[in-house]
Amino acid sequence: MNSPITIGISACLFGKNTRYDGGHRHQPQLIEALRQFVTLLPLCPEVECGLGIPREPMRLEGDPEGPRLLTITSRRDLTAPMLAWAAQRLEAFAKEGLQGLILKSRSPSCGARVAVHGEGEAAFSPGLFVRACQERFPDLPIANEEELCDPARLAAFLKRVTDHK
Repeated sequence: MNSPITIGISACLFGKNTRYDGGHRHQPQLIEALRQFVTLLPLCPEVECGLGIPREPMRLEGDPEGPRLLTITSRRDLTAPMLAWAAQRLEAFAKEGLQGLILKSRSPSCGARVAVHGEGEAAFSPGLFVRACQERFPDLPIANEEELCDPARLAAFLKRVTDHK
């Protein structure tokens, strides 16, 4: 018998009120489409690394190759706590056999392509958690909710997940 396929998913997409403003970005059609094939494991880097709900908005700043995660108003640097949590969580992923991730687009922790604020031209970087995932598991299929709204892209993602070992 095949072992079940487990995919991590941003908790806000799963319908949990984990966003900075206390809300969610529930994606019921996506969740229902996925539940037919995989087990979903909700996660929220910001909440799991110890930030509250609600919390001050934050963004990436500085060097796009190594951006800092800073709160917008108080200028609190959350880079170290996020990276420390990510290292622990990714170690757990390795033991759990996670086969893919679906993360919230444009999130400073989960987005695949996030604006990095600073002087000069507009720059982009993966969110801090995505970057840590890509470094630890370079072949792990990662997608965001926006791209998976397209049925063909969802099917291709699921194929990559089932092929991932």
